[in-house]
Amino acid sequence: MIRRLPVIITVISTAALTGCDWMPGKPTKSEESVIPADVHSFNTLYMNNCSGCHGADGQYGGARPLNDPLYMSLASDEYFISVTTDGVPHTLMPAFAISQGGNLTNIQIRDLLDGIRRAWPPKPDVPGVNPPPLQSSDKGNVDQGRKLFGTYCASCHGDDGRGGPVAGSVVDTSYLALTSDQSLRSNIICGRRDLGMPDWNGKINDVTAKQRAGLAPLSSNDVSDLVAFLASHRVDFPGAPFPSLEHPRDTD
Repeated sequence: MIRRLPVIITVISTAALTGCDWMPGKPTKSEESVIPADVHSFNTLYMNNCSGCHGADGQYGGARPLNDPLYMSLASDEYFISVTTDGVPHTLMPAFAISQGGNLTNIQIRDLLDGIRRAWPPKPDVPGVNPPPLQSSDKGNVDQGRKLFGTYCASCHGDDGRGGPVAGSVVDTSYLALTSDQSLRSNIICGRRDLGMPDWNGKINDVTAKQRAGLAPLSSNDVSDLVAFLASHRVDFPGAPFPSLEHPRDTD
C-alpha cells in the first residue's frame, strides 16, 4: 500500500487539476491574453495607435486627417511606411516600429496601411486637375510666401497670420514647434476638410478659389513659398517666458 501511495497521489492531483477547468472565473477563448505582435486587426491597431491623434474615424483629430481622399491619393505607400516606421523628428508623430523603439512589427505597420487604404480610398484622378506633389525639396522664398499669404490666406487667418474672423493663428510658435514643414505643406495642398480649410485649389463646397475670387490654383512653388513664410516664424524656445534684460539682476 505504501508503495502505491505516490501513484494514488499523482492520480488524485491530476483529476483535481482537470476538474478545475469548469470553475467560475476561467477566461473564455476570446478573453485570453493575445501577444501584441499577433494582433493584425486594422480596427484594433488603428484605435490603439492612431486614433488619439488622427481621430476615431480618420478626421477631427489634432493631426492630419487620414479620411481625406486627396491626401490618400498623393501619399505613396513608401511615404506612409517611412513615417509610421521612423516617426517625424521634432513633432508629436512617434516612431512605431519595434526597431525604432515602438511597439509594432513591420507586418503590423503594413496591416495599418492596407486597412487605411481600404477604409478611406484615394480620390480618383480628374482630367485637367493636377495637385502639387505632396513632397518637394524646394526651400521656398519667404518674401514671396508673405505676398501669397496676404492673397490666399489672410481672409481667414488674418493679415499677420495670428488669427482672423474665421480661423486661428498659423504662426503661433508652439504650434510651429510641433509641426514639420511637411505637415504645413500637406495642410496647404490638401486643406483640412474636417475643419473647413480649403485645399490648393481653394475649393470650398465644390467652388474653387478661381470661381469664387478669380485666384489661380497654388503651384508647387507657391506652396513651398508659403511653407517658408510660415516656418520663418519659428523660434528657438517656443512657449518659454523670456525674462526682461533691461534691468539684469545684480549678482554681486
